[in-house]
Amino acid sequence: MKITPTLPGDRPTTASGTERSDKSSAPTSTTSATVISADDITQAGLQTAQQTLDSDTQSDVDYDKVAQMQAMLASGDMQVDNDQLAGDMLSFFQK
Repeated sequence: MKITPTLPGDRPTTASGTERSDKSSAPTSTTSATVISADDITQAGLQTAQQTLDSDTQSDVDYDKVAQMQAMLASGDMQVDNDQLAGDMLSFFQK
């Protein structure tokens, strides 16, 4: 599954690279660029990501393995070395 970080056709533009838009300033009629808020960009990005997820036919989850692990946990057949698990978690998150 690949999610691209750009929004097709929805990139905000400014007259020069050094200008910043301010929400308190009133738009002028001579500006042809559309002002897009950060919320609009975030919403569009979320919609694009959701569409990508919805159209992805391959699953990243092995549901048979998940069911097998759930059954093992429910029955008590799975033995977990708590010290090893804790050490592995610390190593993973300290990288």
